[in-house]
Amino acid sequence: NNVSKMNKKINLAFFVLFTAFSVNAQMATFKKELVRPAQLSYYAINHLGDTSSIVSNEIAKEALLRTYTFKDPFLGAIHWYDERNPLQQLVFYKNTQRIVLLDNQLSVKDKIVLMDRYPELDAVFVSLTAQGSIWIFDGATKRWCIISAQTDQPQFVSNPIPSVDFVTTSGNFAYWQVNQNVYGMDVYGKIVQEEKLPSKAKLLAINGKHFVYQLNNGVFLLDTENKETERLREVTFEIERAFFNAKTISLLSKDKLYLYNIN
Repeated sequence: NNVSKMNKKINLAFFVLFTAFSVNAQMATFKKELVRPAQLSYYAINHLGDTSSIVSNEIAKEALLRTYTFKDPFLGAIHWYDERNPLQQLVFYKNTQRIVLLDNQLSVKDKIVLMDRYPELDAVFVSLTAQGSIWIFDGATKRWCIISAQTDQPQFVSNPIPSVDFVTTSGNFAYWQVNQNVYGMDVYGKIVQEEKLPSKAKLLAINGKHFVYQLNNGVFLLDTENKETERLREVTFEIERAFFNAKTISLLSKDKLYLYNIN
């Protein structure tokens, strides 16, 4: 009858609409936009909701009941801070070739003077692997290597990469951008699938399957597993740095700080 046919049409229309909505569900949700404080070089929110920031080379972690801080003015400018493992965090001072390892209350666990322990290295980028050993991209040989407390010598795990636009890591994987191609490898030197970004895209950060990159003044989130790309439409300025932590993305432009949640 006509009523039955109409119900079928309504159900079909609802199914099509629901399917379209499901396919186009947002990968990231805009949380807020803030004025970037002077001298702020890092900002992130962890899985507990604690915020971490670096202002004038002082790290501050604001937990629910108290704030922890760390600063060593004799080591110079902080080039990279890796807090993704809460039990062992890493601070890298590129200009003085120093690494400081911190616990979850920002107390010093260890200090590594690369020039003394590994004088052959010229560290350009340093971060932690998922097992607590240390990734280093060596500027002298243009190779990735790993150092740990168990080894006296750096373990080189890549061939030389003579021309590189950007390097970063995510857990047990290291990545580098050359033109529009992003290459990756694991801690054993095994190459992972190459990803191709749009021409002139600038990679900003990687967290597992998620890449964030800038193209002109637009910022995009790429899901490499599902091959989906989403523009983060609230960002209309050039981004200086981007940080993943847990399910959040922090983006620093010259004057603003943008925060997103990954869905």
